[in-house]
Amino acid sequence: MKEALPDLVLDVGNTRTKLALFVGERVLRSGHIASGDRTALHNFLGGDRPGYSVIGSVARSDEAFIAHLRTLAPLLAVTGTTETPLRSQYATPLTLGVDRMANAVAAARRFPGRPALAIDLGTCITYDLVLADGIYAGGAITPGLRMRARAMHEHSAHLPLIDPPEDPAVLGTSTRTSLEAGLQHGILAELRGFIHSYTHGSADTAILLTGGDALRYTRGLKSGIFALPLLTLEGLHAILDHHRALYGTPAGTAHGSPSGTRPAG
Repeated sequence: MKEALPDLVLDVGNTRTKLALFVGERVLRSGHIASGDRTALHNFLGGDRPGYSVIGSVARSDEAFIAHLRTLAPLLAVTGTTETPLRSQYATPLTLGVDRMANAVAAARRFPGRPALAIDLGTCITYDLVLADGIYAGGAITPGLRMRARAMHEHSAHLPLIDPPEDPAVLGTSTRTSLEAGLQHGILAELRGFIHSYTHGSADTAILLTGGDALRYTRGLKSGIFALPLLTLEGLHAILDHHRALYGTPAGTAHGSPSGTRPAG
């Protein structure tokens, strides 16, 4: 039997795009390219041609790049109102970040029938809670590690801009080490606080960390936390699977035609 063509999944940021090829739920390979770089995209694909593609973006839309993707395979362009396997309580779906929605979908897929909290530690830190019955309940957004460091530097006269080491002491003995302590342990305290608030101290809730600083804080939390660097890509792929199961192709698209989305029910 001929193996199915892989699915191309792209998570587009302002400067960098994470991407992966999935065969079923297995990741064939993953990597990153400069956003909008078609040559890098084809180098990543190599000899593989995708059967379907799905893209989620938190950057300004690059219509030329999206049009190029449509020449490769039927494409689902995910937005805040794209139908997903979850039911949403979010009051403003048009403003919901695609990455947040994808993280929630991936968390629910990994832990069906359990509440799950997805935490993305990137430029901002996002918290997204899925209830055991598959309802997306919402979450929170706070500044990320480097945004906090830059804000303290730019909004003060004398504080230096720092990039804290992996595990600074909790008690600083200089301005630099005090900044390091505040950044690292302030975020750790925030994480523990949100986790406790959203889970009410229950051990039943799965906690999943993703994003560039996930490993740093997984080590700091030290308590049954899952670090999953491809969580957002997994969620986008799960949304593609959901549309295929419902409509046969991504929202009924045809090869090379504009992709559509349907509002969440």
